[in-house]
Amino acid sequence: MLRNTRFFAIKKYAFNLNHNFLYDLYAPIIGPAAINLFINLVQETDKQIQTMGIAGDINNFFKQIDSSLAEFTTNRSKLEAINLLKTYIQVNPSNDQTTYTFLINEPLNFTDFVSNQKFRHLLIKSIGQINYERLEFVYNANRVPSEATNVSTTFENVFNDADIVKVSEVNFQEIYAQIAKNTSIPIMISDNAKSIIASYLKTYDLSLKEIQHAIYNCIVLNDDNQYHVDTDLLQLFLDKLVKSVNNINLLKNVQVNRNNKMFIEHLQLEELQQTFNDYVCLNAEQYLRAIIKTPLSSEDIETINTLREKYQLTDYIINLLIDYTMFKSNGNLNRKYILKVAHTVNALNLKTLKQIYDHFHFASHANMTFQPQDNAKPQQSLAEEVEWIKT
Repeated sequence: MLRNTRFFAIKKYAFNLNHNFLYDLYAPIIGPAAINLFINLVQETDKQIQTMGIAGDINNFFKQIDSSLAEFTTNRSKLEAINLLKTYIQVNPSNDQTTYTFLINEPLNFTDFVSNQKFRHLLIKSIGQINYERLEFVYNANRVPSEATNVSTTFENVFNDADIVKVSEVNFQEIYAQIAKNTSIPIMISDNAKSIIASYLKTYDLSLKEIQHAIYNCIVLNDDNQYHVDTDLLQLFLDKLVKSVNNINLLKNVQVNRNNKMFIEHLQLEELQQTFNDYVCLNAEQYLRAIIKTPLSSEDIETINTLREKYQLTDYIINLLIDYTMFKSNGNLNRKYILKVAHTVNALNLKTLKQIYDHFHFASHANMTFQPQDNAKPQQSLAEEVEWIKT
């Protein structure tokens, strides 16, 4: 046991313990013993509130929950790993006293939990795909009548400040502050690099530490003798990072920035850039599943593989073709039509997202299926594929 050791257990204001989330989502991954420790720590916070914050004795706590130090350490680590618990320690040399402070976090709801691809992977591994899909149905069952029309307003319609489009959902100030702690060299992160980072953070729920690690591995010295984040290297590094966790597939309730008006109207640059970032960040299977919200059929998978292998198209080009052909086919992925479009794209030597998008936009506007383009440009880098929007 631990000699002369006390502890505080605290939780945030308005803490809500949802036992359904705890047992459905967390218990299969970390086990009942860790869940039991979590519940006892939550109860301990209430006791310490009633006793005006008097610290508890850690050894007495072990006896109350019938746990050894080794068991406590193991289960505590599981809770910390899955972000239900944070542990802080203070040591007072004058009286040889050690104080632990345990900060209790609320369990995530189903949507937030499975939006973390690593948590979702562990859950499926623990309970199996069939039971996971059953949970999806329970938590995400849509009881809105299929014939009903969604007339809800949007954030932009209510909060229509012209400057709101410039506000990023990613706290880049915090990223810059962390980088500054580790290097005295100023590092430039372009707007294009920020857009790539924002897309990956949203889609894959990466941590800021993982983003910082990616940034450190993508710093280059440019012609002006300044250090900046190379967008090509960043794209490749983040893609490798998210694929490093085996058997993780994009869940079907991820939202992508689609806007079918892009083929018939001139959208704002910010809207186009968001859509193109999704094209670049997601492979074709992920993008299509994020659209249709259901597992892909064997024909869907065969169609995508044909576009890759026979027509030699990259995934981000395939994603653009998926959007365009579903727009032209009333929401259906028509295999014959998308292969015909792929054949025409190759026949006209259209290589880049810009060339193909401009071609589709013109074809839709002119009420034509295709219009040849002359002087097609050579293949561009991924960074140039998105950067064109700003020029």
